[in-house]
Amino acid sequence: MFKLDDNTLLYGSMPLDHLFIRDYLPAARGDYVKVYIYGLYLSQHPAEDMSLSLLARELDMTESETEAALRYWERRRLVSRLSDNPPVYLFRGAAQLALSGEAGMEADADFVAFSEDVYALFGDRRKIRPSEIAQAWEWVQDLKLPQDVVLMLLTHMSNTGHINFSFKKAEAEAAHMAEQGILTVEDAESYFSHSLSLQQNARSILRHLGRRRDPSEDEIRLYRKWTEEWQYSHDAILAACRETTKGEPTFAYLDGILGGIRQRAEKRGRAPRSAAEVESSLESDDREKQALRDFAAALGLSAPGRMLENAYTQMVRQYDPALVLLVAGEVGKAGGRLDQVEPTLEKLSAQGMHTPEEAQKYFEEARRLNTALALLLERSGGAGRPTARDRALYKKWLSWGFPEETILLAADQARGAGRVMPYMDKILEDWHAAGALTPEAAAARKAPAPAVSRKGTGWDYDQRRYTEEELENRTDDI
Repeated sequence: MFKLDDNTLLYGSMPLDHLFIRDYLPAARGDYVKVYIYGLYLSQHPAEDMSLSLLARELDMTESETEAALRYWERRRLVSRLSDNPPVYLFRGAAQLALSGEAGMEADADFVAFSEDVYALFGDRRKIRPSEIAQAWEWVQDLKLPQDVVLMLLTHMSNTGHINFSFKKAEAEAAHMAEQGILTVEDAESYFSHSLSLQQNARSILRHLGRRRDPSEDEIRLYRKWTEEWQYSHDAILAACRETTKGEPTFAYLDGILGGIRQRAEKRGRAPRSAAEVESSLESDDREKQALRDFAAALGLSAPGRMLENAYTQMVRQYDPALVLLVAGEVGKAGGRLDQVEPTLEKLSAQGMHTPEEAQKYFEEARRLNTALALLLERSGGAGRPTARDRALYKKWLSWGFPEETILLAADQARGAGRVMPYMDKILEDWHAAGALTPEAAAARKAPAPAVSRKGTGWDYDQRRYTEEELENRTDDI
């Protein structure tokens, strides 16, 4: 029959008891006051679609924060929960409670007893605000921690830190205790003993880093991660501190060092935990870094980049690191690039060479043959650089019994031929068939007509001329 004008709802006013402002507001947290006033407004102007989640969103709070505020006002008797699903709350005025004799915190006997214990705990050392007691009581109500455990927590915070510690900091510790299932006095004693040890050990690390102060909560949290999650011993963490000399000595920097040690060591099979294992891991890291620098230097690079590091890591998984370094040196001498190292390793492996000694012998022989082939190219007027195919031909001619003088004579006769090496092979094949192995016997025979040069064959040569030193050092085209 009757309806309130929307403008009245929007621009009207709502009474708020002076008793509430005087007796309840000073002791309550700001968010709690916000929830009470807005809830009181909604109780007078109900919204059918209002829910706890919507109320939380409108007040820019979480649902859990909103529920905690409503529970607080339940303890103060200003709010009563009538049902759970859906939640329905009855709001009462402060003046109404005063007239009925129900006003005050005395309505919640457990809360009153807890408050007295907290006041007694701090005595004259610190003036405790009612809002701080209410905050600590939430740990009992919301986190399900026993009252004795919460009192032990407050004692621990005042003894290990400063008497004026932040209750917000204590709340974070209470949440961690709840996660750890600390539900008895015995559990709490063990936990606080460990917590004190954590603080003392974290302070020891700070001293080692040159910091003369108590550790922060973040630093204690990092130390807890290192020892509990990553399972480093205290001595292992001290051993890792040596690496902080390369940067700013902070817990954050040390966290990166310990994380890196753990990550690299896990790739080797097992994460280090003791000081000896950390030192061994750091030494292995140093050796690997030096090997990478040596690899880069062998290729003529000043510093290893990410691409080179990835390529090197991949190669040393497949090949002997000493062999990889040797091949990099040979490729570098020849003016080659990083992308030529792995193909060279593959060719060596395909030919049955898997050790540095075998590869070194091969490269030395290749240089010796290249020196001889350089002279052949000079005598024949050819150009280009010796290849693996050229070296194979030269070794074949030697196996036929030709002395170097006879091979040089064939080079003289091949001068002017378009394809020098195939033409020399044809000359020497003819001499070999005739048994003309000596220079004198070979000179008496007429060389076959040279073939017409065809471009695009595997025997063509570039027109660049190389010095003997360049040819000696080239190890391409294995």
